[in-house]
Amino acid sequence: WPAWQASHADVQLALKTGSAGSGDPPSAKRARDWLVISEIALTLTLLVAASLVVKSFSKMQALQLGYEPRNLFSARVELPWKTYSSREKIGTFTKALLDKVTALPGVQSAGIGSNSPLMGGWQTGFWRDGAAQPTPAQMPSSDLEVVTGDYFSTFKTPLLRGRTFNDRDTKDSPRVVIVDQTMAEQYFPGEDPIGKRLFVDVGNDEEGNVPSEIVGVVARMRYHAVDEMAPLPLIYCSMGQAQRTSLCLFVRSSMSASSLTKSVRDVVASIDPNQPVFDARPMLDRVQETWGTHRLLSFLFSIFAGLALVLATIGVYGLLAYTTLKRVREIGIRLALGARPAQIRALVLSHGLQLLLIGSAIGLVAAFALSRALQNVLFEVKGIDPKIYFGVGALLFAATFFASWIPAHRASRVDPNVAFRAE
Repeated sequence: WPAWQASHADVQLALKTGSAGSGDPPSAKRARDWLVISEIALTLTLLVAASLVVKSFSKMQALQLGYEPRNLFSARVELPWKTYSSREKIGTFTKALLDKVTALPGVQSAGIGSNSPLMGGWQTGFWRDGAAQPTPAQMPSSDLEVVTGDYFSTFKTPLLRGRTFNDRDTKDSPRVVIVDQTMAEQYFPGEDPIGKRLFVDVGNDEEGNVPSEIVGVVARMRYHAVDEMAPLPLIYCSMGQAQRTSLCLFVRSSMSASSLTKSVRDVVASIDPNQPVFDARPMLDRVQETWGTHRLLSFLFSIFAGLALVLATIGVYGLLAYTTLKRVREIGIRLALGARPAQIRALVLSHGLQLLLIGSAIGLVAAFALSRALQNVLFEVKGIDPKIYFGVGALLFAATFFASWIPAHRASRVDPNVAFRAE
């Protein structure tokens, strides 16, 4: 930029203005101003985006999952249908698996579910006993998980009412289900759901919707990724009463993940040598994986916004320092004619604030557009957040004022005699 400006200098204007160099062409002054204005606009845009994403990420981290992921290990087992074609065979495998895993050193508890939290799952339709069967279009939906009795204690999910599943909940016993707090609040407001019945299709072949008694209510658990969809009510069915070959093993243990992975593989191999174990890892890794995109966006926007703020501050300071230097003689004359130092400071500060206002106006338009584009990746945060915009505006004002104050203060201390001698 300096080389381009020098090559396009107005020679006649330079000769007229003398050696002080205060006569830059208006186009050069405007170009410098607009360069700083663009820096301010970009900084405001990035600061708003970074603030929105960081706020979204912090809300995501504070989200109540409904369970304790630390010291919780998970692994998947897919039983082949040809080998495990009946509930008896599946039940024999799951019982042996839980018995042997819970006997491992350092294991506090273990449970099995049909899906892993934060990984989605089955959904089913249901209706309350005593109500007319709704049409498919009107039937409410819920998530459906098939679990063993120690599932909730392994996850440390509180049991709010009733009981959990036990060995008496088999295919030959009356059907029972456990519902979560969301289901209880939405479909049994002001009632105790224990003892009430739901018609639920748990996925057993040719059974359809079977009346099932609610025997327990547990706290909410987050089964879908935090940014995927709003949580549905959740119905749990006993693994003794529903057939599943896709199994997730959950183990609460003080053992390291690598040691536990080997131990679980050995246990499964001792039950069925042909059965593989996959996707074995700590539950905390699954939770953090769902935050991956938001963590990366937070990091990138924060870095770029921080750099932009530094560059904008340097830009405002550099422009005003350069402009003040070019106007030394003018400032000296003003002081000689009686101008007060405070007036000189106000003169320089007003230039900086003018740049801030224009840059902020442009930056707000860009920030609104970027906020709308980011809305799909924000979690429980609105793209237009007045607190964030006010905070960013206050930060930019403080940075601009600081960058403007130094050259303004220096300008107010110019000695008129020195300025004239320099001329």
